[in-house]
Amino acid sequence: MSWVLFDRDVLTGREIYFMLDGDKTHWRIDTPIDGLIDANHEAEKASHGNKFGEWNRVASVPLNLLEKTGLDTAVQMQDDRFLSKWLNDPDHRGFRTSRGKV
Repeated sequence: MSWVLFDRDVLTGREIYFMLDGDKTHWRIDTPIDGLIDANHEAEKASHGNKFGEWNRVASVPLNLLEKTGLDTAVQMQDDRFLSKWLNDPDHRGFRTSRGKV
């Protein structure tokens, strides 16, 4: 059995695939994040020279990653410690949109 392309969004590059496995249907969604990482980097560069302040966007994370990593639950539960740890992790630097630490 192999994956079959179901839908493609040319603008975002998102592709949805499905696979039939007996009486089950499996779905897979591929969402490229290269454009998001580039946009976040440009937003981070634009923040240089500006004062930090309230209501400053600090990150932009795709929804599928937000759910997969538990960030959505951390936001709902107001778990600032988990959010700070995840957002300040060097491995997640591409999702930051401003300089400094959270």
